[in-house]
Amino acid sequence: MGALPRFLRARGVDVAVVLPGYRCLRRPEFRWEATDYEVEVPISGEWIRAPVWRTAMRGGVPVYAIVADRYFDRPELYGEAGQPYPDNAERFAFFSRAVLDLVDAVGVPDIIHVHDWHAALVPAFLRADARRYEWGAHSRTVLTIHNLAYQGSFWAQDWHILCLPDRFFSFDGFEAWGNINYLKAGISFADWLTTVSPTYSREIQTPESGFGLDGALRYRSDRLIGILNGVDYEEWNPATDPSLEARFDVQDLSGKQHCKAMLQSAHELRVDETVPLAGVVSRLVPEKGMDFLAEVVPMIVERGVQLVLLGKGEPNLEKRWKDLGQEFHGHVAVSVGFDEILARRIYGGADLFLMPSRFEPCGLAQMYAMRYGAVPVVHATGGLVDSVIDVRTDPTHGTGFRFHPLALGNFLSTLDDAVSVYGNRKEWSSLRERTMRADFSWHRTAAAYVDLYMKAVVAPPFRDFPRE
Repeated sequence: MGALPRFLRARGVDVAVVLPGYRCLRRPEFRWEATDYEVEVPISGEWIRAPVWRTAMRGGVPVYAIVADRYFDRPELYGEAGQPYPDNAERFAFFSRAVLDLVDAVGVPDIIHVHDWHAALVPAFLRADARRYEWGAHSRTVLTIHNLAYQGSFWAQDWHILCLPDRFFSFDGFEAWGNINYLKAGISFADWLTTVSPTYSREIQTPESGFGLDGALRYRSDRLIGILNGVDYEEWNPATDPSLEARFDVQDLSGKQHCKAMLQSAHELRVDETVPLAGVVSRLVPEKGMDFLAEVVPMIVERGVQLVLLGKGEPNLEKRWKDLGQEFHGHVAVSVGFDEILARRIYGGADLFLMPSRFEPCGLAQMYAMRYGAVPVVHATGGLVDSVIDVRTDPTHGTGFRFHPLALGNFLSTLDDAVSVYGNRKEWSSLRERTMRADFSWHRTAAAYVDLYMKAVVAPPFRDFPRE
Protein backbone atom coordinates (compact mmCIF):
# COMPACT_ATOMS: atom_id res chain seq x y z
CA MET A 1 0.00 0.00 0.00
CA GLY A 2 3.02 2.27 0.20
CA ALA A 3 3.88 1.70 -3.44
CA LEU A 4 0.96 0.31 -5.47
CA PRO A 5 -1.21 3.46 -5.27
CA ARG A 6 1.63 5.61 -6.59
CA PHE A 7 2.27 3.28 -9.51
CA LEU A 8 -1.45 3.06 -10.27
CA ARG A 9 -1.59 6.84 -10.37
CA ALA A 10 1.34 6.88 -12.77
CA ARG A 11 -0.80 4.72 -15.07
CA GLY A 12 -3.67 7.19 -15.01
CA VAL A 13 -5.78 5.69 -12.23
CA ASP A 14 -7.52 8.19 -9.92
CA VAL A 15 -6.67 6.47 -6.64
CA ALA A 16 -7.03 7.28 -2.94
CA VAL A 17 -6.18 5.31 0.21
CA VAL A 18 -8.33 4.93 3.34
CA LEU A 19 -6.78 3.75 6.61
CA PRO A 20 -7.82 3.43 10.24
CA GLY A 21 -6.55 6.42 12.22
CA TYR A 22 -4.03 4.41 14.20
CA ARG A 23 -2.05 6.21 16.90
CA CYS A 24 1.22 5.41 15.14
CA LEU A 25 0.07 7.40 12.09
CA ARG A 26 -0.61 10.58 14.03
CA ARG A 27 2.86 12.03 13.66
CA PRO A 28 3.58 15.64 12.69
CA GLU A 29 5.63 14.68 9.64
CA PHE A 30 2.54 13.16 8.01
CA ARG A 31 0.88 16.60 7.96
CA TRP A 32 -2.70 15.53 8.53
CA GLU A 33 -5.46 18.04 7.93
CA ALA A 34 -9.04 17.84 9.15
CA THR A 35 -11.69 17.50 6.44
CA ASP A 36 -15.36 18.38 6.37
CA TYR A 37 -16.23 14.70 6.12
CA GLU A 38 -17.68 12.80 9.06
CA VAL A 39 -18.72 9.17 8.99
CA GLU A 40 -21.71 7.88 10.93
CA VAL A 41 -22.27 4.16 10.96
CA PRO A 42 -24.39 1.62 12.84
CA ILE A 43 -22.64 -0.78 15.20
CA SER A 44 -24.80 -3.05 17.36
CA GLY A 45 -27.73 -0.65 17.10
CA GLU A 46 -25.65 2.38 18.10
CA TRP A 47 -24.73 5.14 15.65
CA ILE A 48 -21.05 5.99 15.92
CA ARG A 49 -19.48 9.09 14.41
CA ALA A 50 -15.88 9.85 13.58
CA PRO A 51 -14.06 12.68 11.80
CA VAL A 52 -11.87 12.11 8.76
CA TRP A 53 -8.36 13.46 8.27
CA ARG A 54 -6.50 13.80 5.00
CA THR A 55 -2.89 13.93 3.84
CA ALA A 56 -0.96 12.79 0.77
CA MET A 57 1.66 10.12 0.27
CA ARG A 58 4.67 10.40 -1.98
CA GLY A 59 3.47 10.87 -5.55
CA GLY A 60 0.49 12.97 -4.46
CA VAL A 61 -1.92 10.11 -3.72
CA PRO A 62 -4.54 11.33 -1.20
CA VAL A 63 -4.75 9.36 2.04
CA TYR A 64 -7.75 9.48 4.37
CA ALA A 65 -7.77 8.34 8.01
CA ILE A 66 -10.90 7.41 9.95
CA VAL A 67 -10.13 9.04 13.31
CA ALA A 68 -12.15 7.01 15.81
CA ASP A 69 -10.18 7.20 19.05
CA ARG A 70 -12.30 4.59 20.82
CA TYR A 71 -11.09 2.02 18.28
CA PHE A 72 -7.72 3.11 16.94
CA ASP A 73 -5.95 5.34 19.49
CA ARG A 74 -4.04 2.41 20.97
CA PRO A 75 -0.38 1.41 21.40
CA GLU A 76 -0.57 -1.35 18.77
CA LEU A 77 -2.61 -2.10 15.67
CA TYR A 78 -4.27 -5.42 16.44
CA GLY A 79 -3.36 -6.39 20.00
CA GLU A 80 -0.80 -6.31 22.79
CA ALA A 81 1.40 -8.82 24.60
CA GLY A 82 0.68 -11.47 21.99
CA GLN A 83 -3.09 -11.21 22.46
CA PRO A 84 -5.60 -9.59 20.07
CA TYR A 85 -7.72 -6.73 21.29
CA PRO A 86 -11.00 -8.25 22.54
CA ASP A 87 -13.09 -5.82 20.47
CA ASN A 88 -11.38 -6.43 17.13
CA ALA A 89 -14.65 -7.65 15.63
CA GLU A 90 -16.25 -4.30 16.45
CA ARG A 91 -13.20 -2.22 15.49
CA PHE A 92 -12.97 -3.53 11.95
CA ALA A 93 -16.71 -3.79 11.37
CA PHE A 94 -16.78 -0.08 12.18
CA PHE A 95 -13.87 0.62 9.83
CA SER A 96 -15.49 -1.23 6.94
CA ARG A 97 -18.77 0.65 7.38
CA ALA A 98 -16.85 3.91 7.71
CA VAL A 99 -15.02 3.29 4.42
CA LEU A 100 -18.34 2.94 2.61
CA ASP A 101 -19.68 6.13 4.19
CA LEU A 102 -16.56 8.02 3.17
CA VAL A 103 -16.39 6.86 -0.44
CA ASP A 104 -20.08 7.73 -0.82
CA ALA A 105 -19.27 11.27 0.30
CA VAL A 106 -16.01 11.70 -1.61
CA GLY A 107 -17.30 10.24 -4.87
CA VAL A 108 -18.53 6.83 -5.95
CA PRO A 109 -15.55 4.83 -7.25
CA ASP A 110 -15.45 2.33 -10.08
CA ILE A 111 -13.33 -0.02 -7.95
CA ILE A 112 -13.03 -0.50 -4.20
CA HIS A 113 -9.88 -2.55 -3.56
CA VAL A 114 -9.59 -3.94 -0.02
CA HIS A 115 -6.92 -5.97 1.72
CA ASP A 116 -7.18 -8.91 4.11
CA TRP A 117 -9.78 -9.60 6.80
CA HIS A 118 -9.49 -6.15 8.36
CA ALA A 119 -11.29 -4.58 5.39
CA ALA A 120 -13.00 -7.68 3.97
CA LEU A 121 -16.39 -6.59 5.27
CA VAL A 122 -16.40 -3.65 2.84
CA PRO A 123 -17.59 -5.75 -0.15
CA ALA A 124 -19.79 -7.82 2.18
CA PHE A 125 -21.63 -4.79 3.59
CA LEU A 126 -21.87 -3.24 0.12
CA ARG A 127 -23.91 -6.17 -1.19
CA ALA A 128 -25.60 -7.48 1.98
CA ASP A 129 -26.80 -4.02 3.04
CA ALA A 130 -27.64 -2.96 -0.51
CA ARG A 131 -30.48 -0.67 0.51
CA ARG A 132 -28.18 1.52 2.58
CA TYR A 133 -25.53 1.54 -0.14
CA GLU A 134 -27.66 2.07 -3.25
CA TRP A 135 -24.69 3.61 -5.05
CA GLY A 136 -22.82 0.28 -4.70
CA ALA A 137 -24.56 -1.08 -7.79
CA HIS A 138 -22.17 1.06 -9.83
CA SER A 139 -18.98 -0.09 -8.08
CA ARG A 140 -16.99 -3.31 -8.23
CA THR A 141 -14.92 -4.74 -5.42
CA VAL A 142 -11.56 -6.50 -5.34
CA LEU A 143 -10.31 -8.35 -2.24
CA THR A 144 -6.60 -9.13 -1.99
CA ILE A 145 -5.64 -11.96 0.37
CA HIS A 146 -2.10 -11.42 1.63
CA ASN A 147 -2.07 -14.33 4.08
CA LEU A 148 -4.97 -16.76 4.39
CA ALA A 149 -3.82 -17.87 7.84
CA TYR A 150 -5.23 -14.65 9.29
CA GLN A 151 -9.00 -14.58 8.81
CA GLY A 152 -10.69 -12.45 11.47
CA SER A 153 -12.75 -15.24 12.99
CA PHE A 154 -15.07 -14.28 15.88
CA TRP A 155 -17.69 -16.13 17.88
CA ALA A 156 -21.27 -16.12 16.63
CA GLN A 157 -22.51 -14.10 19.59
CA ASP A 158 -20.89 -11.03 18.00
CA TRP A 159 -23.38 -11.08 15.13
CA HIS A 160 -25.33 -8.14 16.58
CA ILE A 161 -22.31 -5.90 15.89
CA LEU A 162 -22.85 -6.13 12.13
CA CYS A 163 -26.48 -4.91 12.03
CA LEU A 164 -27.40 -7.38 9.29
CA PRO A 165 -30.28 -9.86 8.95
CA ASP A 166 -29.60 -13.30 10.37
CA ARG A 167 -29.92 -14.86 6.93
CA PHE A 168 -26.40 -13.69 6.07
CA PHE A 169 -24.91 -15.82 8.83
CA SER A 170 -24.74 -18.77 6.45
CA PHE A 171 -22.27 -21.02 4.65
CA ASP A 172 -22.42 -18.80 1.56
CA GLY A 173 -22.08 -15.62 3.60
CA PHE A 174 -20.32 -14.71 6.84
CA GLU A 175 -20.20 -18.11 8.54
CA ALA A 176 -17.26 -20.52 8.61
CA TRP A 177 -17.00 -23.45 11.00
CA GLY A 178 -19.60 -21.95 13.34
CA ASN A 179 -17.94 -18.55 13.65
CA ILE A 180 -18.33 -15.19 11.98
CA ASN A 181 -15.40 -15.06 9.59
CA TYR A 182 -14.61 -11.66 8.11
CA LEU A 183 -12.30 -12.97 5.41
CA LYS A 184 -14.87 -15.61 4.44
CA ALA A 185 -17.46 -12.82 4.10
CA GLY A 186 -15.14 -10.95 1.77
CA ILE A 187 -14.53 -14.09 -0.27
CA SER A 188 -18.27 -14.65 -0.51
CA PHE A 189 -19.23 -11.15 -1.62
CA ALA A 190 -16.26 -9.51 -3.40
CA ASP A 191 -16.56 -9.34 -7.16
CA TRP A 192 -12.94 -10.40 -7.72
CA LEU A 193 -10.32 -12.03 -5.52
CA THR A 194 -6.55 -11.79 -5.80
CA THR A 195 -3.59 -13.18 -3.95
CA VAL A 196 -0.05 -11.86 -3.98
CA SER A 197 1.41 -14.57 -6.19
CA PRO A 198 0.07 -16.99 -8.83
CA THR A 199 1.30 -20.12 -7.05
CA TYR A 200 -0.31 -19.07 -3.77
CA SER A 201 -3.65 -18.57 -5.53
CA ARG A 202 -3.55 -22.25 -6.47
CA GLU A 203 -2.19 -23.51 -3.15
CA ILE A 204 -4.97 -21.95 -1.07
CA GLN A 205 -7.57 -23.90 -3.01
CA THR A 206 -6.23 -27.14 -1.51
CA PRO A 207 -7.10 -28.62 1.91
CA GLU A 208 -3.40 -28.57 2.82
CA SER A 209 -3.05 -24.78 2.41
CA GLY A 210 -6.64 -23.55 2.55
CA PHE A 211 -6.93 -23.08 6.33
CA GLY A 212 -10.53 -24.27 6.20
CA LEU A 213 -11.55 -21.88 3.40
CA ASP A 214 -10.35 -23.93 0.42
CA GLY A 215 -13.90 -24.92 -0.51
CA ALA A 216 -15.05 -21.29 -0.60
CA LEU A 217 -12.03 -20.36 -2.70
CA ARG A 218 -12.53 -23.22 -5.15
CA TYR A 219 -16.10 -22.00 -5.59
CA ARG A 220 -14.71 -18.60 -6.56
CA SER A 221 -11.88 -19.97 -8.72
CA ASP A 222 -13.14 -18.32 -11.91
CA ARG A 223 -12.64 -14.90 -10.30
CA LEU A 224 -9.52 -15.66 -8.28
CA ILE A 225 -6.14 -14.69 -9.71
CA GLY A 226 -2.61 -14.29 -8.39
CA ILE A 227 -0.59 -11.14 -9.03
CA LEU A 228 2.97 -11.16 -7.74
CA ASN A 229 3.82 -8.28 -5.44
CA GLY A 230 6.34 -5.73 -6.59
CA VAL A 231 9.38 -3.94 -5.21
CA ASP A 232 9.85 -0.19 -5.19
CA TYR A 233 13.36 0.08 -6.62
CA GLU A 234 13.55 3.74 -5.68
CA GLU A 235 13.43 2.59 -2.05
CA TRP A 236 15.39 -0.64 -2.49
CA ASN A 237 18.48 0.23 -4.52
CA PRO A 238 21.99 -0.68 -3.34
CA ALA A 239 23.43 2.07 -5.54
CA THR A 240 21.68 4.77 -3.48
CA ASP A 241 20.77 3.14 -0.16
CA PRO A 242 22.06 5.38 2.67
CA SER A 243 21.92 2.46 5.13
CA LEU A 244 24.83 0.70 3.43
CA GLU A 245 28.44 1.44 4.34
CA ALA A 246 29.26 1.35 0.62
CA ARG A 247 27.10 1.61 -2.50
CA PHE A 248 27.22 -0.81 -5.39
CA ASP A 249 25.37 -1.97 -8.46
CA VAL A 250 25.52 -4.88 -10.87
CA GLN A 251 28.30 -3.23 -12.88
CA ASP A 252 30.55 -2.55 -9.86
CA LEU A 253 30.31 -4.91 -6.92
CA SER A 254 33.35 -3.70 -5.03
CA GLY A 255 31.05 -1.95 -2.60
CA LYS A 256 29.31 -5.23 -1.82
CA GLN A 257 32.59 -6.79 -0.74
CA HIS A 258 33.07 -3.86 1.61
CA CYS A 259 29.51 -4.33 2.95
CA LYS A 260 30.23 -7.99 3.57
CA ALA A 261 33.44 -7.24 5.44
CA MET A 262 31.68 -4.63 7.59
CA LEU A 263 28.82 -7.03 8.35
CA GLN A 264 31.27 -9.75 9.37
CA SER A 265 33.30 -7.38 11.51
CA ALA A 266 30.26 -5.82 13.22
CA HIS A 267 29.03 -9.28 14.24
CA GLU A 268 32.40 -10.70 15.33
CA LEU A 269 32.60 -13.10 12.40
CA ARG A 270 35.90 -13.79 10.68
CA VAL A 271 36.39 -11.25 7.92
CA ASP A 272 37.09 -13.48 4.94
CA GLU A 273 35.86 -12.95 1.40
CA THR A 274 36.18 -16.66 0.61
CA VAL A 275 33.74 -17.73 3.37
CA PRO A 276 30.10 -17.75 2.22
CA LEU A 277 27.94 -15.52 4.40
CA ALA A 278 24.23 -16.36 4.65
CA GLY A 279 21.65 -13.84 5.79
CA VAL A 280 18.16 -14.19 7.29
CA VAL A 281 15.67 -11.38 7.88
CA SER A 282 12.42 -12.86 9.10
CA ARG A 283 9.69 -13.09 11.66
CA LEU A 284 10.69 -15.80 14.11
CA VAL A 285 7.65 -18.00 13.67
CA PRO A 286 7.12 -21.58 12.43
CA GLU A 287 5.32 -20.23 9.33
CA LYS A 288 8.68 -18.85 8.20
CA GLY A 289 10.46 -22.12 8.96
CA MET A 290 12.53 -20.56 11.71
CA ASP A 291 12.17 -23.61 13.95
CA PHE A 292 13.37 -25.81 11.08
CA LEU A 293 16.33 -23.54 10.38
CA ALA A 294 17.30 -23.52 14.05
CA GLU A 295 17.60 -27.32 13.91
CA VAL A 296 20.10 -27.21 11.05
CA VAL A 297 22.36 -24.44 12.38
CA PRO A 298 25.05 -26.92 13.54
CA MET A 299 25.16 -28.43 10.04
CA ILE A 300 25.34 -24.99 8.45
CA VAL A 301 28.33 -24.18 10.64
CA GLU A 302 29.95 -27.54 9.80
CA ARG A 303 29.90 -26.53 6.14
CA GLY A 304 31.92 -23.42 6.85
CA VAL A 305 29.00 -21.06 6.21
CA GLN A 306 28.60 -17.98 8.40
CA LEU A 307 25.09 -16.92 9.36
CA VAL A 308 23.65 -13.52 10.35
CA LEU A 309 20.01 -13.47 11.46
CA LEU A 310 17.68 -10.59 12.32
CA GLY A 311 14.12 -11.16 13.48
CA LYS A 312 11.50 -11.08 16.18
CA GLY A 313 8.48 -13.23 16.86
CA GLU A 314 7.48 -15.99 19.22
CA PRO A 315 9.28 -15.75 22.59
CA ASN A 316 10.39 -19.39 22.53
CA LEU A 317 11.99 -18.98 19.10
CA GLU A 318 13.59 -15.69 20.08
CA LYS A 319 15.24 -17.43 23.05
CA ARG A 320 16.26 -20.40 20.94
CA TRP A 321 17.98 -18.19 18.40
CA LYS A 322 19.69 -16.13 21.09
CA ASP A 323 21.07 -19.37 22.54
CA LEU A 324 22.30 -20.44 19.10
CA GLY A 325 24.08 -17.13 18.68
CA GLN A 326 25.90 -17.71 21.96
CA GLU A 327 26.65 -21.38 21.31
CA PHE A 328 28.12 -20.71 17.87
CA HIS A 329 29.64 -17.32 18.59
CA GLY A 330 32.04 -16.37 15.83
CA HIS A 331 30.04 -18.36 13.27
CA VAL A 332 26.43 -17.33 13.91
CA ALA A 333 25.26 -13.83 14.83
CA VAL A 334 21.69 -13.23 16.04
CA SER A 335 19.91 -9.91 16.56
CA VAL A 336 16.40 -10.15 18.00
CA GLY A 337 14.20 -7.18 17.15
CA PHE A 338 13.21 -5.01 14.22
CA ASP A 339 15.95 -2.85 12.70
CA GLU A 340 15.48 -1.71 9.11
CA ILE A 341 19.03 -0.40 8.78
CA LEU A 342 20.49 -3.72 9.90
CA ALA A 343 18.08 -5.57 7.60
CA ARG A 344 19.36 -3.59 4.63
CA ARG A 345 22.95 -4.22 5.67
CA ILE A 346 22.28 -7.94 5.82
CA TYR A 347 20.83 -7.82 2.28
CA GLY A 348 23.84 -5.80 1.16
CA GLY A 349 26.52 -7.93 2.83
CA ALA A 350 25.18 -11.47 2.48
CA ASP A 351 26.19 -13.86 -0.29
CA LEU A 352 23.22 -16.17 0.27
CA PHE A 353 19.76 -15.45 1.65
CA LEU A 354 17.85 -18.27 3.38
CA MET A 355 14.04 -18.53 3.32
CA PRO A 356 12.79 -21.97 4.44
CA SER A 357 9.17 -20.79 4.77
CA ARG A 358 6.54 -23.47 5.25
CA PHE A 359 4.23 -21.29 3.18
CA GLU A 360 4.85 -17.88 1.66
CA PRO A 361 2.02 -15.98 -0.04
CA CYS A 362 4.52 -13.80 -1.88
CA GLY A 363 7.61 -12.91 0.08
CA LEU A 364 9.40 -9.62 -0.35
CA ALA A 365 12.61 -10.37 1.51
CA GLN A 366 13.90 -12.61 -1.27
CA MET A 367 13.21 -9.85 -3.82
CA TYR A 368 15.06 -7.26 -1.76
CA ALA A 369 17.94 -9.68 -1.24
CA MET A 370 18.18 -10.43 -4.95
CA ARG A 371 18.51 -6.77 -5.90
CA TYR A 372 21.24 -6.45 -3.25
CA GLY A 373 23.19 -9.40 -4.66
CA ALA A 374 22.28 -12.04 -2.06
CA VAL A 375 21.40 -15.25 -3.89
CA PRO A 376 18.22 -16.82 -2.43
CA VAL A 377 17.97 -20.38 -1.12
CA VAL A 378 14.25 -20.97 -0.66
CA HIS A 379 11.64 -23.61 0.02
CA ALA A 380 9.60 -23.98 -3.19
CA THR A 381 6.27 -22.64 -2.02
CA GLY A 382 3.96 -19.74 -2.90
CA GLY A 383 5.61 -16.61 -4.20
CA LEU A 384 9.06 -18.13 -3.72
CA VAL A 385 8.29 -20.43 -6.65
CA ASP A 386 7.20 -17.47 -8.76
CA SER A 387 10.21 -15.28 -7.98
CA VAL A 388 13.18 -17.65 -7.83
CA ILE A 389 14.37 -19.75 -10.79
CA ASP A 390 16.50 -22.71 -9.73
CA VAL A 391 19.89 -22.48 -11.41
CA ARG A 392 20.33 -26.24 -11.27
CA THR A 393 17.36 -26.86 -13.55
CA ASP A 394 17.82 -23.71 -15.66
CA PRO A 395 21.53 -22.75 -15.74
CA THR A 396 20.91 -20.02 -18.31
CA HIS A 397 18.18 -18.12 -16.46
CA GLY A 398 18.56 -19.36 -12.87
CA THR A 399 18.49 -16.75 -10.09
CA GLY A 400 18.83 -18.92 -6.98
CA PHE A 401 18.18 -22.31 -5.43
CA ARG A 402 14.86 -23.97 -4.53
CA PHE A 403 14.21 -27.14 -2.55
CA HIS A 404 11.07 -29.17 -1.83
CA PRO A 405 9.74 -30.58 0.39
CA LEU A 406 10.90 -28.87 3.57
CA ALA A 407 13.16 -31.62 4.86
CA LEU A 408 16.65 -31.76 6.31
CA GLY A 409 18.24 -33.68 3.47
CA ASN A 410 16.71 -31.47 0.78
CA PHE A 411 17.85 -28.28 2.46
CA LEU A 412 21.38 -29.46 3.14
CA SER A 413 21.95 -30.83 -0.37
CA THR A 414 20.70 -27.52 -1.79
CA LEU A 415 22.96 -25.56 0.53
CA ASP A 416 25.87 -27.76 -0.54
CA ASP A 417 25.12 -26.94 -4.16
CA ALA A 418 24.98 -23.23 -3.38
CA VAL A 419 28.32 -23.37 -1.55
CA SER A 420 29.82 -25.27 -4.49
CA VAL A 421 28.68 -22.61 -6.96
CA TYR A 422 30.02 -19.93 -4.62
CA GLY A 423 33.41 -21.56 -4.86
CA ASN A 424 33.42 -21.22 -8.66
CA ARG A 425 34.06 -17.50 -9.20
CA LYS A 426 32.93 -17.40 -12.83
CA GLU A 427 29.76 -19.38 -12.23
CA TRP A 428 28.96 -17.39 -9.08
CA SER A 429 29.45 -14.03 -10.81
CA SER A 430 27.04 -15.00 -13.59
CA LEU A 431 24.45 -16.24 -11.12
CA ARG A 432 24.69 -13.15 -8.95
CA GLU A 433 24.40 -10.84 -11.94
CA ARG A 434 21.19 -12.57 -13.10
CA THR A 435 19.88 -12.42 -9.54
CA MET A 436 20.45 -8.67 -9.33
CA ARG A 437 18.90 -8.04 -12.74
CA ALA A 438 15.65 -9.89 -11.93
CA ASP A 439 12.81 -7.40 -12.38
CA PHE A 440 10.03 -7.30 -9.80
CA SER A 441 9.17 -3.63 -10.22
CA TRP A 442 5.76 -2.30 -9.32
CA HIS A 443 5.34 -1.06 -12.89
CA ARG A 444 4.60 -4.60 -14.04
CA THR A 445 2.45 -5.38 -11.01
CA ALA A 446 0.43 -2.17 -11.32
CA ALA A 447 -0.23 -2.96 -14.99
CA ALA A 448 -1.69 -6.32 -13.97
CA TYR A 449 -3.99 -4.65 -11.44
CA VAL A 450 -5.15 -2.10 -14.01
CA ASP A 451 -5.99 -4.96 -16.38
CA LEU A 452 -8.03 -6.57 -13.59
CA TYR A 453 -9.84 -3.31 -12.81
CA MET A 454 -10.76 -2.86 -16.48
CA LYS A 455 -12.12 -6.40 -16.59
CA ALA A 456 -14.06 -5.86 -13.37
CA VAL A 457 -15.83 -2.65 -14.37
CA VAL A 458 -17.38 -4.23 -17.45
CA ALA A 459 -18.38 -7.48 -15.76
CA PRO A 460 -21.56 -7.85 -13.70
CA PRO A 461 -21.24 -8.13 -9.90
CA PHE A 462 -20.47 -11.60 -8.65
CA ARG A 463 -23.73 -11.51 -6.70
CA ASP A 464 -26.38 -8.93 -6.05
CA PHE A 465 -29.32 -8.54 -3.69
CA PRO A 466 -32.65 -6.72 -4.01
CA ARG A 467 -32.89 -3.37 -2.21
CA GLU A 468 -35.42 -4.43 0.40
